[in-house]
Formats: sequence, C-alpha cells, structure tokens
Amino acid sequence: MRLRVLDVASDQTGSALVEFTILLPVLLFLTLGLAQFGNIYYNYILVTNATAAGARQFSIGRLDSNDYCDTVNAINNGSGGLGGSGTCTSNLTITLAVNGTACATGAGSANNAPCQTALTNAYLAAASPPQAASVTVSYQCSANSLLPAYLLNLASLCPATRTMQGAVQ
Repeated sequence: MRLRVLDVASDQTGSALVEFTILLPVLLFLTLGLAQFGNIYYNYILVTNATAAGARQFSIGRLDSNDYCDTVNAINNGSGGLGGSGTCTSNLTITLAVNGTACATGAGSANNAPCQTALTNAYLAAASPPQAASVTVSYQCSANSLLPAYLLNLASLCPATRTMQGAVQ
C-alpha cells in the first residue's frame, strides 16, 4: 500500500494541464489588452491623419466659398471611416480657428461667410510669421472594449484629440 501512494505522488501526467489552466487567463488578458491598446492607437493615428488633411484644406481655403464644408469633408475622408460619410457633417468633434479666434460656422451650415472672412483677413494682414489656421479634431473612442473596464480601463487614452495649424495661404 505504501508503494502505491508513492507512485501516485510521483505521477506527473496532469501537470501540464494544471499549468495551462493557471496561465490561460494571464495570456488572454495580455493578448486582449494588447489588441485593445492597438485599436485605440490605430484610431489616434487616423485622427492625426484626418487633422493634418483638414488643416491643409482649411489653410488654403480662403478663396473657397465652401471652405468649412470642404474642410469637414477632407477630415472625414482622411479619418478612415471614423468621421462618417455625411456631407458637411461628421461623427468627430471639429473646431476650426483662425489666428486663435474660433470660426463661427456650425456644422452643416451653407452660410460660410464668417470662416471665409476670417481667412481672408488673416491673409491680408501680411503678418510675419503668417497667421495660423488651426484645426482641432477629437474622437471619442468606441465603447466596444475587448476587456471589461474593471480589468483594464484605457479610458484615460480617450478621447483622441489632435490640433494642427497651417499658415493661411
């Protein structure tokens, strides 16, 4: 009888399964956490690219009678689908400013005079250095988290916000 107890104690046939069950939650947590962080970082890169496209469009739009809508559409096109597909509307929070003063045109507005006037005045001022046209784009990260918030809360990384400026041309 004593020999049989020693045989059972030295038998290690199920040890790999026990080790795997202990490590599986840790491996899943790491994998899903990296995937979630990668998704947030990808959205941040898309917002950065959209902001750059919008800043370029806005800084050259002083002669464009539809500069606000063209800027919003450039941001939507550069956002990789984050901004939606509406004309002159966006799922992103967009703020346009000329020389630090916010452009007063609201989203979807057909009357573009305030933005165009501000851009024209900034261009005609002939300041050195040139006055800046500023675009700020903000994206609230999606609620589709791969991990529950009590396990991994990446809310401090959201919203993804970028501001870029270009000289009024």
